[in-house]
Amino acid sequence: MNSTLHFFGGAGTVTGSNFLLDTGGSKTLVDCGLFQSTHACEETNWSVFPYDPKTIDFLIVTHVHIDHIGRIPRLVREGFKGRIISTDATKTLARPLLLDSMEILTSEARRCNREPLYDEKDVEGAMKLWEGVSYHQKIPLLDGLTLELYDAGHILGSAMVKLTRGERGILFTGDLGGGNSPLLPPCESPSGVQYLVMESVYGNTTRKEQNNRREALEDVVEDTVARGGTLLIPAFSTERTQDLIFEIRTLMVEKKVPSMPVYIDSPLAQKITEAFLKHPEYFVAPIRVRLEKGENIFSFPEAQFTESVAASTQIDTSPGPKIVLAGSGMSNGGRVRAHEMHVLPDPKSTLLIVGYQVAGSLGRRLIEGVKNVKIQGSDIPVRCKVEALYGYSAHMDGEALLEFVGKIARGLENVFVVHGEPLSSSTLTQRIRDYLGNRATAPEIGEKAMLNL
Repeated sequence: MNSTLHFFGGAGTVTGSNFLLDTGGSKTLVDCGLFQSTHACEETNWSVFPYDPKTIDFLIVTHVHIDHIGRIPRLVREGFKGRIISTDATKTLARPLLLDSMEILTSEARRCNREPLYDEKDVEGAMKLWEGVSYHQKIPLLDGLTLELYDAGHILGSAMVKLTRGERGILFTGDLGGGNSPLLPPCESPSGVQYLVMESVYGNTTRKEQNNRREALEDVVEDTVARGGTLLIPAFSTERTQDLIFEIRTLMVEKKVPSMPVYIDSPLAQKITEAFLKHPEYFVAPIRVRLEKGENIFSFPEAQFTESVAASTQIDTSPGPKIVLAGSGMSNGGRVRAHEMHVLPDPKSTLLIVGYQVAGSLGRRLIEGVKNVKIQGSDIPVRCKVEALYGYSAHMDGEALLEFVGKIARGLENVFVVHGEPLSSSTLTQRIRDYLGNRATAPEIGEKAMLNL
């Protein structure tokens, strides 16, 4: 049995996840994500697919981050009519996220004189092809392939994709959770595969033990309150925002921090939070018990979701210390940028970075200490305190990634290291070779590998 694995995205870069497994008798895609850079009008997203979408039989989705699902409606527009398979939670979350991305991409397309990447008809077309399945449910595909999803612990419903054919298999990790979420269980450790396609976002990074992340968040809140400022947190609408709402709620309920307004300034985050509550089966056991007893773990008197633009603009003029969570998570768009125009010049305020920031993004430049930025055409001085708290990271660090490979290293014939900036991927690749003795490579976009599968 021979198959060909093609790396069409997510290789040599963090974003644009897109892998094709061609067995000769069937073609299965894993993810079809958006390439994300410093602006939404990334030319690669409008490029012709390097395969004919009409010939693809299956698309398996690891999770709903846009760099993993953002080109699915485009795939449908170009003629894909196969089955889209993911967990039930991923299917539920996909529609609002794709529609939100559509609005951003359409606006950027006008600015760049491009046609829209996709429209609402394409989103609905994708959802008609989409089916949700459970973890560990074995799904027969074509040409002898069987699909099984495992919990990746990254975000709600995130999955590792295991494809087997006979006695041999390949595992696509998608993104692996670092076990830092207060809501989700840690990722599983599948076995019995000969090939591994794994992420390396933090492949060259070892983070300090951060079991005290809630205490660290408490310290940031208290410090900002003492200075009388605003705590602004750029946060992705999916998972990171829900984790933070839960943690801030806990701190206020337990009287660990003063009561103050908490604005969740993202209509999308509100929709996603509601969707989370529809899938209690994905939460860690203690949280499931609380939800089953009727507790709304995302609701407390101080919290306000803001929907309208008018309500959003009023936040910055509201008096007193306050906490603002707003998208996007890398400050490369969304409502957070308007808030940053007010917060960044204010020495009393704090900007708190809680997640990965892609190279070139505004969030990355702020972490690196830039003293002046341009937002919406205006030069903005950076006088506020800029803090980074990675205890809520949804990704494993380099040590955890190596440990993950070590648990399933026996029998692995090749590890393909993807979803990382070049230094991260090359570092993890070399460490797998040196410490575990496994063959490992870091493929580039456009490369292919022949598999005995």
